[in-house]
Amino acid sequence: MSNIKEFDNIVIVGLGLIGGSIAKKIKEIDYSANVYGFEKNLEILKEANKKGLVTNDKEIDLKNSKNLLVIFCVPVLSFKKALNSVKKHLPSQNTIFTDTLSTKTEIFNTLSDEFSDILGNFVLSHPIAGSEKSSLHNSKKALFEKKVVVISPHEKNNQNDIDKVINFWRLLGSSSRILSYKDHDFLFSKTSHLPHVISYSLTESLFKNLGDKTFDFSGGSLEDYTRIASSDPLMWKDIMISNHQNILESIEDFEESLTNLKGLIKKKDEKALVDYFNRVKILRDNSVKSDEL
Repeated sequence: MSNIKEFDNIVIVGLGLIGGSIAKKIKEIDYSANVYGFEKNLEILKEANKKGLVTNDKEIDLKNSKNLLVIFCVPVLSFKKALNSVKKHLPSQNTIFTDTLSTKTEIFNTLSDEFSDILGNFVLSHPIAGSEKSSLHNSKKALFEKKVVVISPHEKNNQNDIDKVINFWRLLGSSSRILSYKDHDFLFSKTSHLPHVISYSLTESLFKNLGDKTFDFSGGSLEDYTRIASSDPLMWKDIMISNHQNILESIEDFEESLTNLKGLIKKKDEKALVDYFNRVKILRDNSVKSDEL
C-alpha cells in the first residue's frame, strides 16, 4: 500500500470525538492537504480553527477543490441532513466520500435511494475506536493507532477509491478489514450494540434498586462494565433505531442464554453451573489473548 498522501483537500463533517481525532492525527503526521470542517455548531468550528485543526472558521464553498476526501462523522440519523447541507458546497467530480458511522445499511439505503449520483464514490468505513466521552474536547490524536477500520465496499465502488480510503486510514495508524455492509451490521449488533444494551439496562436496574450505593462496594469491576453506559445518548439512540432488527434479534439470543443460566441457578444444579462456567471460560480464554500471559 502506498505511503503517498493522495488527497489535496480533506473535509471533516462533524467535529466531535471522531472528527476531532481525525483532524488532530492529520495535523500530527503533517498530512500535506488543506483540512476543512463542517459543523452545525459554529462555536465548535471556530474552536477547531483556533487549534489549527481546520482551515476555515465558517461555512466555505469548495466547488473548485480537487482530489477531495469528505469524511462524515455525525450520528447515523443525522447523515442525510448533513450530506444535504454539505453536498451543495462540493465539486461534482474528483471527490471521494467515506464515513465513520456505526451502522451501514441505513447509510447505504439512503445513498441508493436519494444520492445515487455519489453512491459509486462513497466508500463505507467504520473505525473500531472510540470512547464513552464525546466532543472535540475529548478527541485524541492517537485514537486510531493500532486499531481496525472496517471497510464495506459495494458493487458501485471502484477498487482505486477503496484503496485510497484504506491507505488514508493506514496513515492514521489503522489496519483495515473488509465486511459487506449487511455483515457489518449483523456482527456489530452482537459485539458492540448488544453490550451497550446490556450496560445501559444493567446500570438502570442497579440504580433503581441501590441508588447512590451502586458503586460503594463494586471493587472497580462494575465501573469497568458499566463504563459504556456513559456513552453519547444521541449517537446510541440512532444506532438502536438504524440497526433495530439485528439488535432485537441479538437481545433475543441473549435472553435465551440468560434464561438458561437463570434455570441452572433456580435448580441449584452445582455440576451444571460449574460445567457452564468452565465451558464459557474456555471459550473466552481461547479467543482473547491475555496481556498477563
